[in-house]
Amino acid sequence: MDLTKEDLPATIQAFELQDDKEIFIAEQVVNSQSEIAAFTTRYTGKLIKAKKVAMSEVYHNGSTATIKRRSSTGLIMIILIVIIIALVLYGFSTGWIQEKFNLKI
Repeated sequence: MDLTKEDLPATIQAFELQDDKEIFIAEQVVNSQSEIAAFTTRYTGKLIKAKKVAMSEVYHNGSTATIKRRSSTGLIMIILIVIIIALVLYGFSTGWIQEKFNLKI
């Protein structure tokens, strides 16, 4: 099987013929004529089909790491705690908390 350079990369597939049905055996994306030769040698006697790989399948990001998103929950909790502490300090400094709860401090 010969493909031109314009046809590469291509996907080649091997099928077994049984009772006029094609049974899928293997698939490989190839980038050179030597890879095609190795595949066809490996699956000699099988039906070999080739198709051009879509451009969306050719290029990929290359990064397999997941991107960790920062959650804003921690920041919101810190802000709420600071506001509560500020209100408690203000309440004690003005005497409002002592009046409401009848505290003798």
